[in-house]
Amino acid sequence: MLPEVWAAIDREDWEEARKRLEADPDLLASRAGQMALGYVLAHTGDHAGAREVYGRLRQAHAGDPWEHIAVHQLGMVERLAGEHRAALRLFAQERALIGALPGAERPFKRAVNGYELVVNHLALGEAEQARAALEEALADAHAADDPMTLGCLHRARGELAAHGDDRAGARAAYQEAAAFFREAEDDRAAADAEARAASLDG
Repeated sequence: MLPEVWAAIDREDWEEARKRLEADPDLLASRAGQMALGYVLAHTGDHAGAREVYGRLRQAHAGDPWEHIAVHQLGMVERLAGEHRAALRLFAQERALIGALPGAERPFKRAVNGYELVVNHLALGEAEQARAALEEALADAHAADDPMTLGCLHRARGELAAHGDDRAGARAAYQEAAAFFREAEDDRAAADAEARAASLDG
């Protein structure tokens, strides 16, 4: 049932995702089910509900290696709620938790965390902080060899360039993002990045 839930989430069919979760009480009660529920709540505007779900998960996993994932999700909720300072505080906490993980796991997890730092700094108009976080995250994503994260980071690089009125730089970054998304087999994200690049032509 869980793959069907995430397939609905990927389509942004939030009602279907929630219906499938609630049809399987055992799944809904599980950590994986609660992760999915929190995601649905966060993306449908129930930020208080999502905070409660992920807060419970963080409490349940306090002190173990999984805690940083719950903290990451809490940061995502604050970003979606427009609470970018609160999001940055949570992502700083997550980064400290990542530092305690085995070395081989850190580059990918830091890259994903770094993407959120970029997005939130950019939302606050803090271009220099966003740029510094982006460079560090790109290095980690290349070390992790993760095309999906690289796609997200190059898309963020495009947004940063566009913020600075660098249309050529933004277009090039969006095109790079599209190539990485294609490598990750995310055609929808690739098409979105290509559309962003095309909007800057001329």
